[in-house]
Amino acid sequence: MIRFFRSLFPSRWVVLVLLFLLLRLPLLFFGLPTTLSELHHVLVGERLHQGYTLYQSLYDTIGPLSGAVYGLLDMVAPKSYLAHRLLAMALIAYQAFLLNFIFNRNQVHPFKSFVPALLYLLFGSIFFELDILSPLLLGHTFVLLAVYSLTVISKEATNAGRLFEAGFMLGLAALCYLPLVWFLVLGFFAIIYFASNAFRSTLLMLTGFVFPFTVVLTYFLYQNALVPFLEQGLSWSWQFTFDFGLPIKQVLMVAALPLSILVLSFLSLPLINLGPNYQARFLQFMFIWAIVVVLVLISGHDGSAKGLILLLPLLAYFGLFLFGFWEKRFWVAEILFLVVAAGVVAMRYNPLGVVYHPLGIDPELVQVRDAPQYRQVQGERLLVLGPDLNYYQHNSLGSPYLRWDLAQPYFGRLNYYEALFTILQDLRKAPPTYIVDQKNLMPELQYKLPLVFQRYEKVDDGPFYRLVK
Repeated sequence: MIRFFRSLFPSRWVVLVLLFLLLRLPLLFFGLPTTLSELHHVLVGERLHQGYTLYQSLYDTIGPLSGAVYGLLDMVAPKSYLAHRLLAMALIAYQAFLLNFIFNRNQVHPFKSFVPALLYLLFGSIFFELDILSPLLLGHTFVLLAVYSLTVISKEATNAGRLFEAGFMLGLAALCYLPLVWFLVLGFFAIIYFASNAFRSTLLMLTGFVFPFTVVLTYFLYQNALVPFLEQGLSWSWQFTFDFGLPIKQVLMVAALPLSILVLSFLSLPLINLGPNYQARFLQFMFIWAIVVVLVLISGHDGSAKGLILLLPLLAYFGLFLFGFWEKRFWVAEILFLVVAAGVVAMRYNPLGVVYHPLGIDPELVQVRDAPQYRQVQGERLLVLGPDLNYYQHNSLGSPYLRWDLAQPYFGRLNYYEALFTILQDLRKAPPTYIVDQKNLMPELQYKLPLVFQRYEKVDDGPFYRLVK
């Protein structure tokens, strides 16, 4: 398999695409459960498609560009999880071939091949959470486009457009997922390694980076939502809180195989002859990339297996050294690759349910639970007073309060006039048709805000309150 993809014949990438589809599509169409992250993204897109403004009429910390993508997807395919997954699959494939093109064009490896793309697509399918159209995946696409621009700069004085474009792409990446701003560090080192006049080049890149932020700030200024954007879209992202994720121990179990290959690849580096000076500089560039990945993971707020997306370029680059080291004994590389491929397939499909349980992985923690209580109300506009998003799977969001942690400053401070006034303003014009009271707050709300909450009556003995018209 490895020897087959060491050739650059066009048939290789066709076979690679077919293998990727064979690995992805069965679970995508028949066996992939909806995750809480996907439900969250679909609700954001639906709310924005209805004409509401992010951060002002929808309290969330999602990047504005990611929110715009979800809104456009809801416009094209309303509340379609399949549309999200197909776009995520297309982005993974695009990233793999773009990175492979960057490596081959710059001759950063001893030989050109499709092996980096093979490793990228293989490890990019190791776990079902990587099928999610996450803000991290969206932003990572722009990071690779920035790297594409940074690696074509030369010592000539014709780099202004490329440097501005690289900074612009990094700005778009940060607007998708703010912790990706750390990749500016990678941009600085790229200028040092590959360009001349570092000070001027850095200013050009920073100008490109600031430009999309200026456009977004101007937009929210005219929407009277500048302060909410600064509070939720920028400052809240640095709270170092992790949402919608597996426990760290389970994430490490999912990442055990790719991390092992990465470590083995590092250990094989002293045995590799890099040849031209450019290859040695690019190796240093990739080490800086690895450090930036650690910074993004530490400062990120999406603590789940989706973070493995950041490791894929490192696996694609360093992994080729591991499998290329066995050139004289190619059968060793072939056996190693088949073992790795079998491990990826086993982790993805969990055959007969015998993989996740011994490893202590509980995928239900990040999946939507379709229990009977969640079907009691369907097709309605809801406000859930609590952290359980499962109530929304058959309903729409009927208020700005999607995330309970962002609603806590209001519903957790009902003794303060400012919090009560905000709730009144948010719900007075378009109250939800049902309220799910998980925190037993309705009696106090009906007493303190009768104008809104006295219009609701309790439904049986459950947590539901129905709007009486």
